[in-house]
Amino acid sequence: MPPLPLRRRLQYTRSALVLCGLLASAPLHARKADNAPAPSGTRAAPLLESIIVSGAVNDPLSPSPQAALRALQSRPGNISLITAEDYADRPALGLGDALAGTAGVFTQSAAGPQSAKLSIRGSGLTSPLGVRGLMLLRDGLPLNQADGTVDPSYADPFNARYIEILRGANALRYGAATLGGAINIVSPTGYSHPGLETRLQGGSYGYLQAQARAGQVFDNGLDAFASVGHFQTDGSAAHSRQKALRFYGNLGYRASEGSRGRFHVDILDMDQDVTNPLTMAQLRGEAGPDNPSPPWPERRARTHPHVRLAYQHTLTQGRDTLSLGTYYIDTTLDLLGTVVPIFYRTRDYGVALRGEILRDLGGHENRLTWGASLARGHSNSQTYGPFVLPGGMILDPSTEQYEAITTSAQTALFYLENSYSLTPALSVSAAMQAITAQRRRGITALRNPPALPAYFKDVDQDRRYNGFSPKLGLLWQVAPDAQVFANLSRSFEPPSTLQFYNTQGTTEAQKATTWEVGSRGSSRLVNWEAALFYSRVKDELLNIAKLGPSGEPIGYQGGNIPDTRRLGLELQLRGEVSPEPLAGSVHWSLSYTWSRFRHAGDTAFGDNRLPLIPQHYGQASISYRHPSGVYFGPELVFASSSYVDQANTLRAPGYGVVNFTVGYAPASGRFRVFVNARNLADKRYAASIEQTARADPGEAAFYPGMRRSIFAGAQILW
Repeated sequence: MPPLPLRRRLQYTRSALVLCGLLASAPLHARKADNAPAPSGTRAAPLLESIIVSGAVNDPLSPSPQAALRALQSRPGNISLITAEDYADRPALGLGDALAGTAGVFTQSAAGPQSAKLSIRGSGLTSPLGVRGLMLLRDGLPLNQADGTVDPSYADPFNARYIEILRGANALRYGAATLGGAINIVSPTGYSHPGLETRLQGGSYGYLQAQARAGQVFDNGLDAFASVGHFQTDGSAAHSRQKALRFYGNLGYRASEGSRGRFHVDILDMDQDVTNPLTMAQLRGEAGPDNPSPPWPERRARTHPHVRLAYQHTLTQGRDTLSLGTYYIDTTLDLLGTVVPIFYRTRDYGVALRGEILRDLGGHENRLTWGASLARGHSNSQTYGPFVLPGGMILDPSTEQYEAITTSAQTALFYLENSYSLTPALSVSAAMQAITAQRRRGITALRNPPALPAYFKDVDQDRRYNGFSPKLGLLWQVAPDAQVFANLSRSFEPPSTLQFYNTQGTTEAQKATTWEVGSRGSSRLVNWEAALFYSRVKDELLNIAKLGPSGEPIGYQGGNIPDTRRLGLELQLRGEVSPEPLAGSVHWSLSYTWSRFRHAGDTAFGDNRLPLIPQHYGQASISYRHPSGVYFGPELVFASSSYVDQANTLRAPGYGVVNFTVGYAPASGRFRVFVNARNLADKRYAASIEQTARADPGEAAFYPGMRRSIFAGAQILW
């Protein structure tokens, strides 16, 4: 199947189409192939496979996928690079769909596909709001709030030229020293996406997504890219409706050959219902409705709006670069139908400096990367009645305000990484990150429910966290098409503003020591990427139950687990064969993740398995691609059982889901159509789990996966 340009889904609004039409006057350029190493997408990372990008010209403002992959493959650790082609022939309902099939990356979707939870190597297993333990970036600048949390719905995969995945300590490239690492979204520009492109998708459960985008390169050194889109779905479960309106644009300019900059604008307005979890009997369809309505009239989350502004300027001299970036994020979020309604606004801003110096030292190549960043954030929120227990019992029907909360976070860090080539085939790297972070939370209690007279209390907590994270790595080019790597690292994660304080006081920062060994490469029959890692985690940040006066659970709070262990295997394989009788080729891929995550001699939970992450998880696919552009094939997504609670009393059953895709993408690259059928066997399974410390057999903790469904899409490059 000939690759097509990167695609995005955005809505046809009148003003946006005018803007896109103005930008579309750029000429459409012929397809170009680059013989440099190519990304594997969500599969393996072959060293010698070429990548084809259509409609694109040389972009002086951002690296090509080939150049980005070369840089990533110079790192002694497990990395992946995904281009838009890897999810172009299926509806990528959110960032989780774009990352599906990437070994070591586990995605869940409880509220809906746009708001998938992400975890790499078991990072941020239970965070109260958004994702923790993972840095999400656009062009190297954070999408995270200053306290480290981020909502993946703010990152639309169709506003990406390609996506870099740097697991664990490999993310020190961008200054991150978290357990999970970093995901960097590289933006399309007027250079990479000239002309006008439209895309429309529809399908089961009222799913509709439409997008228009355009790029233009001007003669005065400017280029522009803009996209606008609309997403909506009724959801496969009751009360799981979603709709979102997005705009993304960037404007780049080149002041001189060695001076260039780019300004970014992200705007999101999203409204989504929050569905109710099911019991095991409901999940299996054995008792009661399998999609009960929530126990309160309105349970929803609304972002209105989320705005992000960013600017990055890069100076180059020879092989050296220096980049300075700044950003501002403003988010208004209403959470309704939770234990208590919350009205929340946060503002985050920061600056980041990054430099890279390439030199030959004694005839050996040496690369020094350094950087520093400062992020600050402030939030204000108010909680109101009624007070509703998780089971639906209304404890206090009053709608008056309970409390006012202010939080602030500040995180400053400095990082340094040096890679030295001992021989043409062997390089050693050493790196470090130093971080200082401050978290503050102030609560003014205005009243309490009569049944819980001491539930809301005045709080004024302030704590500083300081950490140092070193790393050592080794990279061996054992053959022109094969590498072996190993690294030893330490991670340090201060808690978020929602987790640094609980009823016992302030929480500790999470620390981990991790070693990793692996290999990547390509041969005539197979491309591979494999890594084995082991992490010893101290003071892991997990959600623990918050109990009422009679011992009943009335919510969750952040807390530390003294000692946990993670042992994991990440394996990605892909290949292509062209059998003699067939005109065309057969493509196959396999991604597999094995996770053995456990407590280590905990006083309450012994050596129990940690919840949420299945021990076996993966995806396999095979497809036939005809020279005419027709392609089709099945896909299997599979997972073993996983526990709901740390006590290991209740688990979600394992599952296997079969999907099938058929499409047509002619060599001209001007259009594509596809049909994607999911869950052909109509399997009942849990796509996501609501974690607790100790679950009852009848606990409502399971969010069902999508039942049998079908989607279709079309994309046209004008």
